[in-house]
Amino acid sequence: MNQYHKQKAPSEGVRITLSGLKEQLYTLNMQMLLAIQCRDEKTQEQIRKKMEELQKQMDRLSMGEKLTS
Repeated sequence: MNQYHKQKAPSEGVRITLSGLKEQLYTLNMQMLLAIQCRDEKTQEQIRKKMEELQKQMDRLSMGEKLTS
């Protein structure tokens, strides 16, 4: 039975994909909508900063740079 279980090689980090970043951006957009509805300006600013960083990662990935977390 052990012959069917393959060992995973240790990775240097989790590889970040464009689709994964898009999913994170979608989630942040939903959080932003909730923060706007609740008129929570502090949370809106925090989400805005996360969205900016996420957009930078997406831009770097689009330029062909490999990202790991």
